[in-house]
Amino acid sequence: MSRARLAKYSLWQFRDFAIDRGIAIMIIGLLWGYTLIAPMHAAMGAAFDVGPGSPAWPLVITITSSVVSLSVLIALNGIVSTDRKMGYYRFLFSKPVSAVAYYAQLFFVYMAGVLAAMLLLATALHAVVPTFKIVNFLAYAAIIYIAMGGIGFFLSVATRFDWLTLAAVWLGSRIVRDFSEGGSGWKSKAAELLPPVHKLNDVSMSMITSGTAHTGDVIWLLGYGALFFALGLLLLHRGSLAD
Repeated sequence: MSRARLAKYSLWQFRDFAIDRGIAIMIIGLLWGYTLIAPMHAAMGAAFDVGPGSPAWPLVITITSSVVSLSVLIALNGIVSTDRKMGYYRFLFSKPVSAVAYYAQLFFVYMAGVLAAMLLLATALHAVVPTFKIVNFLAYAAIIYIAMGGIGFFLSVATRFDWLTLAAVWLGSRIVRDFSEGGSGWKSKAAELLPPVHKLNDVSMSMITSGTAHTGDVIWLLGYGALFFALGLLLLHRGSLAD
């Protein structure tokens, strides 16, 4: 495998991200941000002042954290499965480039693309809500990309319908964990194996507001995503891209 060739691929990978996914992320993020800010600004007028002590602050956290999750879902959609379904892998790997190295790089190139999009959206929001900390938001976005994106990467290697499966796993895990919380039976124990989405509310509020969160929660989220990312790479190494 040529490292120089792989590095050249990163430029094409980032360009493809910007065209195929980045524009959609920016449009959706701006629209969601507008629906958040415009009604509050119209209602509060000159008294418009949103900060951590404001009753509207939880809404800001909810909307911005949702934009991150949706952006990761868009970014990871078909990251591996599209090349397999459409047969693009035959062209991509006609030269001596490792599929494992290529898709590992692609994962992190897309991470850079998501963070760049989040930077632009956060900068726009900060101009209207000065108490919104851009660095804190980017740190949260990085955590969610690894946590959610690692699962999405694995599903894209293992299935043909990765985005739908990822949405079902992410939302379904939230529902199951909410219903099983506090239980002591085998169902509650089994629920502990699901993605730690029950940690998101506390992590998003703490991280975006103050830049810190419970260390155990962050490690649990990052570790789960990293584990499934590694499993996806292992599956790529041992399996075949051909359907």
